Amino acid sequence: MTTPVAASAFAPHNAILVVKAGLLDTVQDQGRPGQAQIALSRGGAMDTEALALANAMVGNSVDAAGLEITGPGPTLHFQCDAWIASVGARHGLQRRDNPNSRSGEALPTQRPLFIRAGSLLRWTAPSRGLRSWLAVAGGIDAPPILASRSAHLAAGIGPTRLVAGSVLALDAQCAERSRARASAVLGTSDPDSLKPWPKWFIADDLPIEWPVIDLPVLPGRHFNQLSEDDRASLLSQDWTVSSQSNRQGLRLQGQALDTSGLPQLASEPVSTGTVQLPPAGEPVILLPEHQTTGGYPRVLEVASGAHRLLAQAGASCRIRFRLTSLEQADPLAQTTAREFMQRLSGLRQIYAHSNL
Repeated sequence: MTTPVAASAFAPHNAILVVKAGLLDTVQDQGRPGQAQIALSRGGAMDTEALALANAMVGNSVDAAGLEITGPGPTLHFQCDAWIASVGARHGLQRRDNPNSRSGEALPTQRPLFIRAGSLLRWTAPSRGLRSWLAVAGGIDAPPILASRSAHLAAGIGPTRLVAGSVLALDAQCAERSRARASAVLGTSDPDSLKPWPKWFIADDLPIEWPVIDLPVLPGRHFNQLSEDDRASLLSQDWTVSSQSNRQGLRLQGQALDTSGLPQLASEPVSTGTVQLPPAGEPVILLPEHQTTGGYPRVLEVASGAHRLLAQAGASCRIRFRLTSLEQADPLAQTTAREFMQRLSGLRQIYAHSNL
C-alpha cells in the first residue's frame, strides 16, 4: 500500500512539492509587456484576467506569480498552511490520501480555500475548458527575470515546466499570511474549524458553447487578398484545434484555403490574436508566446475582448470565426474590461480594511 507523501528534505518549509506533473503546468504572472524591441513577446498567463482574479481572492497583488494548469493537472503536496484559489476551467479538485488514489474529497474552485500543511491536492481533467490558474497567498517565489517570474517556454526564460519532484518556493510568510487572510474572510480564528471556504464564488468565463468557441474577428491586413470563395470558406467552416498547438499559437485544421495567389511578404509585427495563413492554407492563431514578427499573411485579428477565450481552446475544440467591425469590437472590449474591474474591485474590498 502506498503511504502518504512526507515533506521533502530538499524543499523549504514554505513550499509546494510536485508529486505528479500535469499535462503542462508552468509558473506564470502578467508577463513581460513592452519587450518587442528585443524580440520577446509578453508571454505570461494565457488569461491574465483569470490569474488576476485568483490573486485578488487570496489577497495578493494582481501581478503575483501563480500556477497555470493545463488539461489533466498536477498532484501537489502543500508543505505549509496555504490560502489558495483555483480559477478558470471546470477542473475537478480533490484532496487525496496518497498520489495513487483514484478518488478523494472534492474541493470547490472559483473561490478561496484554506489548505492545511501536509495536504495532497490533485487537479483532474476539466469537464469544460482547458486551463486554470492557481494563486497562493503571498505568491510563488521564483527569481524575477526582466521584471517577471513567468515561464516563457518558447524563449527559454524563467522557470521550466513542472515535472515530478519540482519544488515551488512560496512567500516566506505564506503560512502566517494564509491563516490571517483565511480567518478574516471566514470570520473565525481557526480557519479549519468549519468549512474552510466561503459560500460565495465567482462565475467562470468559459465559452458558452464550449468545445465550440465563437470568436469575433476583424479583417486582417491581407484578408481582401483572399479570393471571395476562400474568404467565405475561412468564415463559414468550423476549424478544429490541432494537438500540435502550444503557448505560441493555435494550429487549426479544416478545409485548406488556396494560398497560391497570395504575395510573398516581408516580416512585420504581429500580436496575440493575429490569425496568420501559412502556405498549407490552415490558419494559426497567435498566443502570448508568439514570435514578435511574421511573414505569413495576416488574414484576421481576434477582437481583444475575446482574447481570454483562446486560453480555453484545447485539442479537438472547434473555432468558429465571426466577422465583426470596430464599431462592434470596441464595446465588447469596454464591457469586458468594465466587468473585470467590477469583479476585481469587489474582491479587493474583502481585504480593504485589514493589513494582511
